[in-house]
Amino acid sequence: MTTSDLPTVMVIGNCQADVYRDLLRSSGEVGVVDVRPVYEMTAADIPSLHADLARTDVLIVQPVRDDYRDLPLGHSQLAAQLPPSATIVLVPVLRYAGLHPYQVLIRPPRDRSLVPPIAPYHDLRAIVAAATGDRAVLEASPNAEQATAAARESVEALRVREQAHGTLVASDLLDGVPRWHTINHPDRRTLATVFDRILDRLPAGLLTDPPRIGDREPLGATRAPVEPAVECALGLPAGEPAPSRADLSRADLSRAAATGARSGEWLVDGSPVPSSAIIDAHLDWYSATPGVVDEGMRRHAARIEMLGLR
Repeated sequence: MTTSDLPTVMVIGNCQADVYRDLLRSSGEVGVVDVRPVYEMTAADIPSLHADLARTDVLIVQPVRDDYRDLPLGHSQLAAQLPPSATIVLVPVLRYAGLHPYQVLIRPPRDRSLVPPIAPYHDLRAIVAAATGDRAVLEASPNAEQATAAARESVEALRVREQAHGTLVASDLLDGVPRWHTINHPDRRTLATVFDRILDRLPAGLLTDPPRIGDREPLGATRAPVEPAVECALGLPAGEPAPSRADLSRADLSRAAATGARSGEWLVDGSPVPSSAIIDAHLDWYSATPGVVDEGMRRHAARIEMLGLR
């Protein structure tokens, strides 16, 4: 059987979708259509995208609102271009802030491609410090009530999104406090389970030997530290560091508990970077990049209040 004779699969979404796409491509039993992420698409991409969809047997897609960026890129709009016999698998965008309650993503409306230096995640303590000039907030650490509330809110938000869009269910996987690397980079166990649920939605017999993630961490190149106060509040095993902090000594862990946001190490593309260096770089970037702090304060006002930062 040639590649052109294989059933065709298209996967559209973020970095999590990239993992599912790469797994399917490795199977050899389906042809995977390469498409750009929707946030990179322009009007010039639409004709070829529609032509590919018309020949697609399975569309695996994360929810996208209709007329996203004034283009017909909503998941329902894409599904309308499929053959009548095609299978659609709607997969939720996974977010979990339980381990990293201060970590957020911010997309300024004037330029949604703007990301801070070193690590593309914002710390709400740095956002509030930049907004108010109060650098003491950088030393904040969540109490048990704040940490557990942030975790519960994160799980409930995913459940609401699943129900609103009719996606397959993944929120139950967060109840066990999985050791994610960042708020949107799940660990391999979470990704493997979601991929198994995707496989369950595929036409019978499409894959006779489904691929597996194995022992690798597909999204583990960048890992944020987990604060001891959070580990304690969530009832994680005492003295068991998260994978992102595996190189830290017990003395490092003690200092991290005492100094909050400006302690600990990230792994960024596999290299250790002190949290304090990232926060300092972000504060400088906020000063030079208007609009980001205001958008962060507006968009994440409820979480800022929940965590007692204002």
